[in-house]
Amino acid sequence: MRLVASALVPIALSMATFDRLLAQEYPNKDINIVVGYSAGSGPDLVARYFAEAIREGSGKNVIVDNRPGALTNIAVQRVAKSKPDGYTVLITSGNSSWAINGAIFKELPFDPINDFTPVTSLITTPFAIAVAEGSKLQSIADLTSFLKSKNGLAKYGYPNSISFACAELYKHVAGVAATAVPYKSILDTHSALSNGEIDFFVTDLTFRKGKLLSLTTQLRSPVAVGVPSAQEEGLSDFDLFAWFGVWVPKNTPADVVEKLTEWVSKSVKTQKTKNYFSKLGMEPWVDVSGEKLREFTRAEMVKWKKVADIAKIPAPQ
Repeated sequence: MRLVASALVPIALSMATFDRLLAQEYPNKDINIVVGYSAGSGPDLVARYFAEAIREGSGKNVIVDNRPGALTNIAVQRVAKSKPDGYTVLITSGNSSWAINGAIFKELPFDPINDFTPVTSLITTPFAIAVAEGSKLQSIADLTSFLKSKNGLAKYGYPNSISFACAELYKHVAGVAATAVPYKSILDTHSALSNGEIDFFVTDLTFRKGKLLSLTTQLRSPVAVGVPSAQEEGLSDFDLFAWFGVWVPKNTPADVVEKLTEWVSKSVKTQKTKNYFSKLGMEPWVDVSGEKLREFTRAEMVKWKKVADIAKIPAPQ
């Protein structure tokens, strides 16, 4: 037994040395950022902005790989099964991919906590309940009355899971009926709203089309001046927002994770980033990395599970 143990020691040491050498060499080829949203969407803009930060820090080409579908599950699963070497990186809205999807899908093709290593936070943004630009509706109370007048024939659109979940919670709190209609992107949903195909939807603030009746947060936001909070509009159970971060597959070497964290965190803290995202209805989310981001994710998963249960949110089609 002693001979076997002593023989294993140099092997273990050599493997550790090899891992360190790999980390020192990182990166030595293109880095891929996987995004579970279509090109041109708000999340895609987030990914492309920080892809440039990674490119500047690494000195390597960074490719954004858009893989929309299944409310980001397709993209996330791809990263989960990727080699843990730092060359396949996930940028996503954690509230959607982890918290909401974990609440509304009976089973996910990955484990949100154990299949990934959290890198660092990026930005946060409130969502808003919107109607068509030319609508005569001026408030959530107006929208509620209008939807009730349609006697169950109302419709709303959703391009992602947070939009779906927020709309279902609004229906529950307001006591209204409306059929959910899925769309591939936020732009498609905006078009449907403008064309009268749907009566409302919950949108992010990146594309400020339509009339915003209320935010989905308890407080007003500096990136949505003039738009009342959910609390002001009588939606006391609402405090829902989007948050973005960076993840890599589990077992990615610590030195590689540290490099990614350094490159991205440096960018998040700049005035340039604040100015850029302010125009998109977003705010930088600074210094939430590693285990802090993992614990925040756990808390959000608990919160959204409660939202799904309260609103009786079904799994989307």
